Amino acid sequence: RAPTTVGCEEPGVPVPVNVRVGSVLPLLWSATGRAFLAHLDERAVQAMAQEELARASDEQRSSLSTAEPIEALRRSVQAAGCACVRDTNLRGISAVSAPLHDHTGRVCAVLTALGATGGFDASVDGPIAKAVGQEAAAISKVLGYADPAAAGAGAGAGA
Repeated sequence: RAPTTVGCEEPGVPVPVNVRVGSVLPLLWSATGRAFLAHLDERAVQAMAQEELARASDEQRSSLSTAEPIEALRRSVQAAGCACVRDTNLRGISAVSAPLHDHTGRVCAVLTALGATGGFDASVDGPIAKAVGQEAAAISKVLGYADPAAAGAGAGAGA
């Protein structure tokens, strides 16, 4: 039905959040959902996003672009290479997600790091986003994905 947690690595420091294997996450308000939304163009994914938007509170809607909010969100995540949220899905929790690509280039999963907002840098250019992006690229490579951007970058470039 929607992005679902299929694995969880518990941190050494407790994080006060109830995300467990089997948790279903929203497309618009979670970093995991936004990463899927940005990279999956299927009609069913778009329909789910439209349904979430229709049920959104005024506060949630105010966090999105007023003109074509779903498409604007998709473009911003694509441009950043990752999805970053602060307190949008769960108050006090921030997250960074990056897509995992299979050998065909299709997004097959998303890697997400999350933490308490006060001590977690969820900026798109921060160290957590860079680490999540690098790990996602490494996993994608193991899955057989050949990133055309990395290939075009020349020798010495890597993800």
